[in-house]
Amino acid sequence: MLTLIRTELLALRTTRLPWALLAGPVLLTAILAVNAVLDAGRNDAPSIGTAGAMLAVVDATGSGRLVILLLGVLTVTAEFRHGTVTDTFLRCPRRAQVLTAKAAAIVAVATVAAVAALAVALAVGFATDALSLALVNPDIVQHVAGLLLAYPVYGLIGVAAGALIIYQPVAVLLPLAWVLYLESFTLHLAPTSVTPWSLNGVTAALAHSGTVPDVLPPAAGGAVLAAYALLLFVLGAVRLARRDIT
Repeated sequence: MLTLIRTELLALRTTRLPWALLAGPVLLTAILAVNAVLDAGRNDAPSIGTAGAMLAVVDATGSGRLVILLLGVLTVTAEFRHGTVTDTFLRCPRRAQVLTAKAAAIVAVATVAAVAALAVALAVGFATDALSLALVNPDIVQHVAGLLLAYPVYGLIGVAAGALIIYQPVAVLLPLAWVLYLESFTLHLAPTSVTPWSLNGVTAALAHSGTVPDVLPPAAGGAVLAAYALLLFVLGAVRLARRDIT
Protein backbone atom coordinates (compact mmCIF):
# COMPACT_ATOMS: atom_id res chain seq x y z
CA MET A 1 0.00 0.00 0.00
CA LEU A 2 2.82 2.42 0.83
CA THR A 3 4.35 1.76 -2.58
CA LEU A 4 1.04 2.55 -4.25
CA ILE A 5 0.70 5.78 -2.28
CA ARG A 6 4.24 6.82 -3.21
CA THR A 7 3.43 6.08 -6.86
CA GLU A 8 0.34 8.28 -6.72
CA LEU A 9 2.27 11.09 -5.04
CA LEU A 10 4.96 10.80 -7.70
CA ALA A 11 2.31 11.02 -10.41
CA LEU A 12 0.94 14.18 -8.82
CA ARG A 13 4.41 15.72 -8.55
CA THR A 14 5.40 15.00 -12.14
CA THR A 15 2.20 16.14 -13.87
CA ARG A 16 1.52 19.79 -14.69
CA LEU A 17 -2.22 19.90 -14.07
CA PRO A 18 -2.10 18.94 -10.36
CA TRP A 19 0.49 21.67 -9.74
CA ALA A 20 -1.74 24.19 -11.49
CA LEU A 21 -4.71 23.06 -9.41
CA LEU A 22 -2.70 23.15 -6.19
CA ALA A 23 -1.91 26.76 -6.89
CA GLY A 24 -5.66 27.35 -7.05
CA PRO A 25 -6.42 27.35 -3.31
CA VAL A 26 -3.50 29.69 -2.63
CA LEU A 27 -4.41 32.15 -5.38
CA LEU A 28 -8.12 31.98 -4.57
CA THR A 29 -7.41 32.58 -0.90
CA ALA A 30 -5.16 35.55 -1.70
CA ILE A 31 -7.77 37.14 -3.97
CA LEU A 32 -10.64 36.66 -1.54
CA ALA A 33 -8.59 37.79 1.46
CA VAL A 34 -7.46 40.98 -0.30
CA ASN A 35 -11.02 41.61 -1.44
CA ALA A 36 -12.25 41.24 2.15
CA VAL A 37 -9.71 43.82 3.27
CA LEU A 38 -10.65 46.24 0.49
CA ASP A 39 -14.35 45.89 1.31
CA ALA A 40 -13.84 46.38 5.05
CA GLY A 41 -15.87 49.28 6.41
CA ARG A 42 -17.91 49.64 3.22
CA ASN A 43 -21.40 48.40 2.32
CA ASP A 44 -22.04 47.31 5.92
CA ALA A 45 -18.90 45.13 5.94
CA PRO A 46 -17.02 44.95 9.28
CA SER A 47 -14.21 47.48 9.71
CA ILE A 48 -10.53 46.62 10.05
CA GLY A 49 -9.68 45.84 13.65
CA THR A 50 -12.91 43.99 14.39
CA ALA A 51 -13.52 40.27 14.77
CA GLY A 52 -15.85 40.40 11.78
CA ALA A 53 -13.11 41.68 9.47
CA MET A 54 -10.71 39.08 10.80
CA LEU A 55 -13.21 36.31 10.08
CA ALA A 56 -13.81 37.67 6.58
CA VAL A 57 -10.10 37.36 5.82
CA VAL A 58 -9.76 33.92 7.40
CA ASP A 59 -12.89 32.67 5.62
CA ALA A 60 -11.07 33.19 2.32
CA THR A 61 -9.33 29.91 3.10
CA GLY A 62 -12.55 27.90 2.82
CA SER A 63 -13.19 28.21 -0.92
CA GLY A 64 -10.02 26.31 -1.78
CA ARG A 65 -11.68 23.03 -0.78
CA LEU A 66 -13.58 23.11 -4.08
CA VAL A 67 -10.30 23.10 -5.99
CA ILE A 68 -9.21 20.06 -3.98
CA LEU A 69 -12.54 18.42 -4.78
CA LEU A 70 -11.74 18.93 -8.46
CA LEU A 71 -8.23 17.53 -8.02
CA GLY A 72 -9.66 14.40 -6.40
CA VAL A 73 -12.00 13.87 -9.34
CA LEU A 74 -9.24 14.32 -11.91
CA THR A 75 -6.91 11.92 -10.10
CA VAL A 76 -9.29 9.08 -10.94
CA THR A 77 -10.89 10.17 -14.20
CA ALA A 78 -7.55 11.03 -15.85
CA GLU A 79 -6.70 7.31 -15.78
CA PHE A 80 -9.76 6.55 -17.90
CA ARG A 81 -9.44 9.56 -20.18
CA HIS A 82 -5.80 8.83 -21.06
CA GLY A 83 -6.27 5.05 -21.22
CA THR A 84 -3.77 4.24 -18.47
CA VAL A 85 -6.30 2.55 -16.19
CA THR A 86 -5.81 -0.90 -17.80
CA ASP A 87 -2.06 -0.84 -17.15
CA THR A 88 -2.67 0.41 -13.60
CA PHE A 89 -5.01 -2.45 -12.78
CA LEU A 90 -2.76 -5.01 -14.46
CA ARG A 91 0.06 -3.94 -12.14
CA CYS A 92 -2.28 -3.99 -9.14
CA PRO A 93 -5.43 -6.07 -9.74
CA ARG A 94 -6.90 -5.07 -6.38
CA ARG A 95 -8.77 -2.01 -7.58
CA ALA A 96 -9.92 -0.96 -4.12
CA GLN A 97 -6.29 -0.69 -3.05
CA VAL A 98 -5.51 1.54 -6.03
CA LEU A 99 -8.44 3.80 -5.19
CA THR A 100 -7.40 3.87 -1.52
CA ALA A 101 -3.87 4.88 -2.52
CA LYS A 102 -5.24 7.68 -4.69
CA ALA A 103 -7.41 8.86 -1.80
CA ALA A 104 -4.49 8.78 0.64
CA ALA A 105 -2.34 10.79 -1.76
CA ILE A 106 -5.07 13.38 -2.26
CA VAL A 107 -5.67 13.66 1.49
CA ALA A 108 -1.96 14.31 2.03
CA VAL A 109 -1.81 16.89 -0.74
CA ALA A 110 -5.04 18.52 0.47
CA THR A 111 -3.59 18.91 3.96
CA VAL A 112 -0.55 20.72 2.57
CA ALA A 113 -2.77 22.91 0.39
CA ALA A 114 -4.96 23.81 3.39
CA VAL A 115 -1.97 24.91 5.44
CA ALA A 116 -0.58 26.91 2.51
CA ALA A 117 -3.91 28.66 1.94
CA LEU A 118 -4.18 29.53 5.61
CA ALA A 119 -0.64 30.90 5.58
CA VAL A 120 -1.59 33.21 2.71
CA ALA A 121 -4.73 34.40 4.51
CA LEU A 122 -2.72 35.07 7.67
CA ALA A 123 -0.06 36.93 5.70
CA VAL A 124 -2.68 39.18 4.11
CA GLY A 125 -4.41 39.69 7.43
CA PHE A 126 -1.32 40.64 9.42
CA ALA A 127 0.05 42.82 6.62
CA THR A 128 -3.16 44.86 6.55
CA ASP A 129 -3.85 44.80 10.32
CA ALA A 130 -7.07 42.88 9.65
CA LEU A 131 -5.83 40.13 11.98
CA SER A 132 -5.05 40.72 15.61
CA LEU A 133 -3.96 38.11 18.13
CA ALA A 134 -5.93 40.00 20.76
CA LEU A 135 -9.15 39.06 18.94
CA VAL A 136 -8.38 35.35 18.67
CA ASN A 137 -10.54 33.15 20.87
CA PRO A 138 -11.42 29.42 21.02
CA ASP A 139 -14.39 29.86 18.67
CA ILE A 140 -12.17 31.38 15.98
CA VAL A 141 -9.56 28.63 16.43
CA GLN A 142 -12.29 26.03 16.05
CA HIS A 143 -13.59 27.83 12.98
CA VAL A 144 -10.17 27.82 11.33
CA ALA A 145 -9.63 24.16 12.20
CA GLY A 146 -12.94 23.29 10.56
CA LEU A 147 -12.01 25.16 7.40
CA LEU A 148 -8.74 23.23 7.19
CA LEU A 149 -10.28 19.83 7.93
CA ALA A 150 -12.74 20.27 5.07
CA TYR A 151 -9.89 20.17 2.55
CA PRO A 152 -8.93 16.48 2.91
CA VAL A 153 -12.58 15.42 3.28
CA TYR A 154 -13.53 17.17 0.05
CA GLY A 155 -10.51 15.59 -1.61
CA LEU A 156 -11.84 12.18 -0.59
CA ILE A 157 -15.29 13.10 -1.93
CA GLY A 158 -13.65 14.08 -5.21
CA VAL A 159 -11.87 10.72 -5.51
CA ALA A 160 -15.15 8.95 -4.76
CA ALA A 161 -17.03 11.01 -7.35
CA GLY A 162 -14.39 10.25 -9.96
CA ALA A 163 -14.70 6.52 -9.28
CA LEU A 164 -18.49 6.64 -9.42
CA ILE A 165 -18.77 8.61 -12.65
CA ILE A 166 -15.37 8.23 -14.47
CA TYR A 167 -16.54 10.32 -17.46
CA GLN A 168 -14.37 13.34 -16.84
CA PRO A 169 -16.57 16.23 -18.02
CA VAL A 170 -19.55 14.98 -16.02
CA ALA A 171 -17.42 13.99 -13.03
CA VAL A 172 -15.90 17.48 -12.92
CA LEU A 173 -19.09 19.47 -13.40
CA LEU A 174 -21.61 17.51 -11.34
CA PRO A 175 -19.95 17.69 -7.87
CA LEU A 176 -19.14 21.39 -8.31
CA ALA A 177 -22.64 22.13 -9.58
CA TRP A 178 -24.12 20.26 -6.62
CA VAL A 179 -22.10 22.18 -4.05
CA LEU A 180 -22.57 25.58 -5.67
CA TYR A 181 -26.12 25.44 -7.05
CA LEU A 182 -28.03 22.16 -7.17
CA GLU A 183 -28.04 21.41 -3.45
CA SER A 184 -29.46 24.83 -2.61
CA PHE A 185 -32.15 24.39 -5.26
CA THR A 186 -33.01 20.92 -3.97
CA LEU A 187 -33.24 22.13 -0.38
CA HIS A 188 -35.90 24.65 -1.37
CA LEU A 189 -38.08 21.67 -2.28
CA ALA A 190 -37.34 19.75 0.93
CA PRO A 191 -38.42 20.33 4.55
CA THR A 192 -36.25 22.85 6.42
CA SER A 193 -35.22 20.11 8.85
CA VAL A 194 -33.12 18.57 6.06
CA THR A 195 -30.91 21.65 5.57
CA PRO A 196 -28.52 21.06 8.51
CA TRP A 197 -27.79 17.58 7.13
CA SER A 198 -26.92 18.78 3.64
CA LEU A 199 -23.32 18.74 2.38
CA ASN A 200 -22.97 22.50 2.72
CA GLY A 201 -24.79 22.38 6.04
CA VAL A 202 -22.46 19.87 7.66
CA THR A 203 -19.45 21.67 6.15
CA ALA A 204 -20.62 24.88 7.82
CA ALA A 205 -21.15 22.98 11.06
CA LEU A 206 -17.61 21.58 10.95
CA ALA A 207 -16.31 25.14 10.59
CA HIS A 208 -18.45 26.29 13.53
CA SER A 209 -20.07 28.85 11.26
CA GLY A 210 -21.89 31.69 12.96
CA THR A 211 -23.53 32.93 9.77
CA VAL A 212 -25.49 29.79 8.86
CA PRO A 213 -28.65 29.17 10.91
CA ASP A 214 -29.59 25.84 12.50
CA VAL A 215 -26.28 24.07 11.96
CA LEU A 216 -25.30 20.91 13.79
CA PRO A 217 -22.66 21.01 16.55
CA PRO A 218 -19.13 21.05 15.06
CA ALA A 219 -18.30 17.49 16.13
CA ALA A 220 -21.58 16.17 14.72
CA GLY A 221 -21.12 18.12 11.50
CA GLY A 222 -17.61 16.78 11.07
CA ALA A 223 -18.74 13.22 11.76
CA VAL A 224 -21.60 13.45 9.26
CA LEU A 225 -19.35 15.02 6.60
CA ALA A 226 -16.78 12.25 7.10
CA ALA A 227 -19.56 9.65 6.92
CA TYR A 228 -20.79 11.11 3.62
CA ALA A 229 -17.25 10.99 2.21
CA LEU A 230 -16.66 7.40 3.37
CA LEU A 231 -20.03 6.24 2.05
CA LEU A 232 -19.33 7.76 -1.36
CA PHE A 233 -15.84 6.25 -1.31
CA VAL A 234 -17.17 2.75 -0.59
CA LEU A 235 -19.76 3.11 -3.35
CA GLY A 236 -17.03 4.32 -5.71
CA ALA A 237 -14.78 1.39 -4.80
CA VAL A 238 -17.60 -1.10 -5.42
CA ARG A 239 -18.47 0.57 -8.71
CA LEU A 240 -14.84 0.57 -9.80
CA ALA A 241 -14.37 -3.09 -8.85
CA ARG A 242 -17.32 -4.13 -11.03
CA ARG A 243 -16.59 -1.84 -13.97
CA ASP A 244 -15.47 -3.26 -17.29
CA ILE A 245 -12.29 -1.44 -18.32
CA THR A 246 -11.64 -3.24 -21.60
